[in-house]
Amino acid sequence: MKKIITIQSNVLNDLVGNQAASLILGNLSYQVLQIPTIILSSHKGNKDFIEIPIKTTTPELFFRAFQKSYKLNQKDIFLVGYIPNRKIGNSVLKVITGQKKVIVDPVIGDVDTGIYISEDVIKFLPKIIKQASHVSLNFFEWSTLENKNYKDYKINDIAKDAKNYCTKNNKILFIRSIISPNKNLINLIISNKNCFYIETPNIKFKKRIDGAGDISTALFTHYIFSNLDLKKTLENTTNQMFEIIRNIKGNKIMTDDVLNRSNIFKFKAKSLNGL
Repeated sequence: MKKIITIQSNVLNDLVGNQAASLILGNLSYQVLQIPTIILSSHKGNKDFIEIPIKTTTPELFFRAFQKSYKLNQKDIFLVGYIPNRKIGNSVLKVITGQKKVIVDPVIGDVDTGIYISEDVIKFLPKIIKQASHVSLNFFEWSTLENKNYKDYKINDIAKDAKNYCTKNNKILFIRSIISPNKNLINLIISNKNCFYIETPNIKFKKRIDGAGDISTALFTHYIFSNLDLKKTLENTTNQMFEIIRNIKGNKIMTDDVLNRSNIFKFKAKSLNGL
């Protein structure tokens, strides 16, 4: 069984961070090993949340314990999400340095929330990202790291900047939830050779759905390491995410069903290689 070491927030009563990764990837037949970067009773959007303190060396200590308990090797996948502070970040850095398959989701914020981490963590994140083979992040986070104004950042410019980044840094990018001129959502996948985009309707909710990015990243993690090309990886990830969100909108979560259906891929990716 393939192993994924997921290093994210542990939010005990909400489907975000490690819980989201475990639900998706567990249903896709991975052995999921969770390392917490922070432990919360519920999402920070809940004003009555409680934070359970952990040591700043906890990620490294967990990983050392895993090395003794499980047969870890260079084929294992590392998925890194929320970093609450620099000290925890340094512990995470010790875990992922030198690993071959590392996906980083540099959690910073979103268009509707703004930035919700410290400036110190934003400055530290490039050290984590440097160790990644793949980076999955939302449009707001990409804009922030690129020092661009997301309100005036067009799809062609995003694609060009991302292509240059991938060429310079030898990484693959998955940029989520770019708002199109007609208010749909666009996802991009970019390497140093190819760039594809896919557009879907934007399903509206009265209340923000926390964890959507974590679920998308978990799906991307699965497909990018499943020997599919970039175009198919983007199509599978986006279509399944759309179905999950549609099910949540209808008050029914059928994650295991959605993950095993092949007839839901109605949105097709298109090339942006001509830019």
